[in-house]
Amino acid sequence: MSMEPPPPPPPSAPPPPPSGPSPAPGAFNIGDAISYGWGAYWKNVGPMVVIAIVVFAIQAIFSVLAASMDGAVGQFAIRFIGTLVSLLITLGWLRVALEITNGVKPEVGDVFKASGYGTFIIASILFYIGFVIGLILLIIPGIIFAVVFGFYGFVIAQRPQGTGVMEALQASADLTRGHRWQLFGLGIVLLLINIVGLLACLVGVIFTWGITLIAWAYTYRTLHGEAVEYAAWGL
Repeated sequence: MSMEPPPPPPPSAPPPPPSGPSPAPGAFNIGDAISYGWGAYWKNVGPMVVIAIVVFAIQAIFSVLAASMDGAVGQFAIRFIGTLVSLLITLGWLRVALEITNGVKPEVGDVFKASGYGTFIIASILFYIGFVIGLILLIIPGIIFAVVFGFYGFVIAQRPQGTGVMEALQASADLTRGHRWQLFGLGIVLLLINIVGLLACLVGVIFTWGITLIAWAYTYRTLHGEAVEYAAWGL
C-alpha cells in the first residue's frame, strides 16, 4: 500500500467575466466614443433637452440684460455675473455627462450643484490664460495645451472634494499622455458635428452639444479604465 500523499485538488476555475463590455485602461476609440455619446444621449433625450433649454435661456437672459445696460460699469457687472453662472453651468454639464456614463438619469437640478465650483473657477482661469497664450504663439501651442489639460473639468466634477487646481490640471496631463493625437481627432469630429447642429437653424446644437459632452465623458472614463454603463441605455 502506497504511503504517498494524495495529489492536491485542481485549481478552481476563474470567475466569469463581468457582464457588459468594460474598457481597458487607455483603450480609446473615436468611433466608440461618438457611438456611445449618440446612443446614451437619445436614451436620455427628454431631460437633456430640458436642461439645454433652461441653460440656453439663462445665458440669453444675461446677454439681453448686458445689452440693455447703458453704462460700461453696468454691462461689465452683468457680464461678470453671467460668466460666473456660465462656469457653474459648465461644471454641472460635465457632472451630468459623467452621471449618464454611470447609468444615472440626469435632472435639471444637477446642473446647478456647486460642489467643486471654486476650484473649477480658478482652474478655468488658468486654463483660459494658457490657451490664449498658446493661440498667440502661432495657434498650434494653444491646441496642444487644450488637448493636454482639457479634462481638468471632468476631474473636478468627478472628485469635487479634495481636488486642488493644480492637481486637476496635472491629472488631465497624465490621463491624456499617449493619446493626444486621438483626442485631437475626436475634438475635430465633434466640432464638425456641432457645426452641423448650428447650421440646422441653430436648434440642432441643443442636441449635438449633449452628444458631445457624453462622448467626452465616455472618453474620460475609458482613459481611466473605468467601466461605463451600457445595459441601462440598451447600447
